[in-house]
Amino acid sequence: MARTYMSVRLSYEAKYWLEVLQASIQEELDQQINDSDMENIELIIRDYLENKQDILSGVSITTIFKVSASSVIEKAYEQTKNYSAKQWENVLTSLQENVRNIPKDKAVGTLAPRLYLDEEVVSGLEKYQKEFMLKDMVRVARMSYVLKLVIYAYYLEIYK
Repeated sequence: MARTYMSVRLSYEAKYWLEVLQASIQEELDQQINDSDMENIELIIRDYLENKQDILSGVSITTIFKVSASSVIEKAYEQTKNYSAKQWENVLTSLQENVRNIPKDKAVGTLAPRLYLDEEVVSGLEKYQKEFMLKDMVRVARMSYVLKLVIYAYYLEIYK
């Protein structure tokens, strides 16, 4: 699974939905993984390293699970990669109706995050650029627009 960096300037709305999703998933992750789970995970890592090479058994293990913008986008792509044209049409209609409901006073951090994505996801997003072209467009849809739709579609799935 090769990964690549991608820098895209997101719209405020896309970054807002991305932040909401990240916070929600991080909260769920924190609730699901308790202290005994962390001890077990760290023991598994320690055993793995020890089996690799004896000298590696002297490593101190500190494990932190963090939900990133990249991981949310990858999941959003996975959830939407089989959407039909009708489903995308519904997403676009919902987006147009609800984009005004986003609070404009929230701090969402940088609008140009540096994403670290699986190359298959990047290829799929690039394919969407062609699929999301309107009939009167000369060029493919911008990646920021594609990400906005994919993130919003995932947001709708989580918060229906």
